[in-house]
Amino acid sequence: VGHSRSKPGKKYNLAQAQTLFGSDRESVEVAYPGDVIGINNPGNFAIGDTLYTGNEKIAFPGIPSFSPEIFAYIRNPDTSKYKSFSKGIDQLLAEGAVQALRQRNDEGGGPLILAAVGQLQFEVVQARLKAEYGVDSDLEMIGYTLARWADGGWDAVDKADADGKLFGIMIVQDRWQRPVLLFRNDWKAAGITEEEKYLQLQPWSKPPMFDV
Repeated sequence: VGHSRSKPGKKYNLAQAQTLFGSDRESVEVAYPGDVIGINNPGNFAIGDTLYTGNEKIAFPGIPSFSPEIFAYIRNPDTSKYKSFSKGIDQLLAEGAVQALRQRNDEGGGPLILAAVGQLQFEVVQARLKAEYGVDSDLEMIGYTLARWADGGWDAVDKADADGKLFGIMIVQDRWQRPVLLFRNDWKAAGITEEEKYLQLQPWSKPPMFDV
């Protein structure tokens, strides 16, 4: 199949597709509209992507990610299990269990921030890391209550920051290095959105269109 965000002509093999029913799995070669199937993710698929057959590229509109309301640093207390911890986190992020944020220009070496709608999502992540990957994790909550993606880009964020408009706001980036602003309350977010329109603040995000 082709992938809506991959280079034209690049194909992926779905030979391991399975039907899902509760905890049961069964290999399937033919599926019909409405069927729910599971496929292996080669690392390029994201929620909302389109897979298609043939050579004509097809892409349905992306599905916006949820707007997070709680944030926490997640850390691995056992450095000897670094690989298992990283593998588990990567898998859970690919599934959309939570969103990940990092400090600007952090390519993976700094602290990872998890973003979620509710506390239960954090508990699920920690439980699955323990059960499926055999690793413990520590969470440190961060005192922000909502996120806004700055579609105006980093230049707009730098302008607002230089003008002193982002005092008390945490500036981070998402998994695609796009700017995200974390606010402590709705009032502050609404004020910045209205007064600094060039930031183009949005409460959600979609996977960017790009070739891989």
